[in-house]
Amino acid sequence: MLVALTDQNERLVLQTSMPKDFLRKLRTDHQFFCPQCKNNVQLKIGTIKIPHFAHITKSDCEAHFSEGESTQHLLGKEQLYRLFQRLGFRVELESYLPTLKQRPDLLVKMKDGKLFAIEYQCSPISNEYLLSRNRGYLSENICPIWIPITPRSKEGFSRITIISLSDQLQQFIQSTKNQNYLITYNPHLKKFIYFSNLLHLKNKQFLTKVQMLPIDIQQFPFYLPKNLTRDEFLQYVKTYVGSKENFLKYRLLISKKGINDLFLRSIYELRLTLSSLPSFIGVPIRGNESLGLFAVEWQTNLFYFVYANRLEIDSLHRQAILYFLKWANLNITSESIATVRHYCELLKQLKIQHIYSSVEYEKLVESLYTQFLA
Repeated sequence: MLVALTDQNERLVLQTSMPKDFLRKLRTDHQFFCPQCKNNVQLKIGTIKIPHFAHITKSDCEAHFSEGESTQHLLGKEQLYRLFQRLGFRVELESYLPTLKQRPDLLVKMKDGKLFAIEYQCSPISNEYLLSRNRGYLSENICPIWIPITPRSKEGFSRITIISLSDQLQQFIQSTKNQNYLITYNPHLKKFIYFSNLLHLKNKQFLTKVQMLPIDIQQFPFYLPKNLTRDEFLQYVKTYVGSKENFLKYRLLISKKGINDLFLRSIYELRLTLSSLPSFIGVPIRGNESLGLFAVEWQTNLFYFVYANRLEIDSLHRQAILYFLKWANLNITSESIATVRHYCELLKQLKIQHIYSSVEYEKLVESLYTQFLA
């Protein structure tokens, strides 16, 4: 904890800028108490962690979850606290909400009275617990914002690259009208690291643009990442195609189902080869993560489904898409239905009705870019 009550009932917020000699004198001259349970807490001034408060004896205090905080968490929430102070907002550190029995890292009040709970997440949290806390905040008209710590493996320079996002990180992905993105924070670099324009490849792999923003120039509401420029999108497509080619190169080797592998069977029945797929099969489609597969797999399967059932792309309405998802043993959700529908709409726009249709590559890329920004 970074906040305690003094024996004069004053709220003391610890900051790394406070000299240790000053803190030692405070510790000698005063007693400190937990703002929530009112039990004694001690001011710890060590050499590894930054100064913080800790309960002297074990307590059932709801704030007890904050004990054992890492240095990164203590540093991060202090730096975020100073950010909101600099921006002129009314902000409370570790403010206890008795009606919810929850204690956000920061509670920020806007000039119009709107409240935000800022949670700087440095430890694993289950999706169920995250949703439960969000429901609590929203029931009190408090908007929750979760900022995970930047994983050390993802502290690279700004660039377009392929990254792997754990399920833990994926639950913090946010959306604007035009893209999905993830904001993380690194307290040692004192920078927000954005993973913007997230485009799913396969499994937990995403294509993304990585950008760094020093905390000194961050604003609130937080800056939103910009959409890709045309040149950046062309780089996306080049990276995506390279990843698809590598995937296809090894796809046959990793198959354990033989003729029961729907993707390989689709290739065979359509008289295609892994090295000669039409350019419109295996294209990036927003929402691909809802299907879990590399797009080239389910898109090939879709054309086999159309061929085997003597259908036309134009005839793939919602019921047909549901039948396809069930036939291909894919996830059936509103997101997966929308993803397949987006692909069908792209094909219709390009006047592609069957596997033997053709399209100019430049026109395909232009349509993909338009869809990506839509």
